[in-house]
Amino acid sequence: MAEATMARSAQDEALEATIIDTLMNYSGVRVWTDALNLQVRGGVVQLGGHVRTQAEKEVTEEVILKVKGVQDVWSNLYVDTDLEIAVAQALGNDPRTRGSFPGILVGSGFGEIFLKGAVASQEIKKTAGEIAAQVPGVREVTNALEAPEPPKPAAPPAAAKPAAGARPAAAAPKPAPKPAPPPEEGAEEETPAEE
Repeated sequence: MAEATMARSAQDEALEATIIDTLMNYSGVRVWTDALNLQVRGGVVQLGGHVRTQAEKEVTEEVILKVKGVQDVWSNLYVDTDLEIAVAQALGNDPRTRGSFPGILVGSGFGEIFLKGAVASQEIKKTAGEIAAQVPGVREVTNALEAPEPPKPAAPPAAAKPAAGARPAAAAPKPAPKPAPPPEEGAEEETPAEE
């Protein structure tokens, strides 16, 4: 029983190597083979990764199906043009970024999303990157959105320095002493003693 499992596994590995070689030698596909993930189990190819267009996805699947020994292809390929649309829709549907269109431009290259354009704040820029990263099939996000920096808190005003050659400001006058209260009636006035 173990020998049959090992033999099948060796056949799958050989078939996988043949598929990769076939893709590398097919001129219309070799450009993006590094972005593909494939595994073979019992002649069934599980295909994942990223391609640029729907046509590239179809060609890749057809080339693999023509390899001798391939029984079927289960494709989970992501198409970049579809990812661009999915990310743009996610950004347009989220109330935090909805008002930023047409300021946000979305591009994709083999699962890497590129955000470009201008938005109103750093918070919107950050949120747009987070939303894009959550879309299924996105491997990475390069957020090149431009946003104004938040205003820096104002420094407290510095004490004014007198101009060169200016006279110092006059000191505020001292308050006048309070007059003595009038003597109470019936009280004797004290007279200052003479020296």
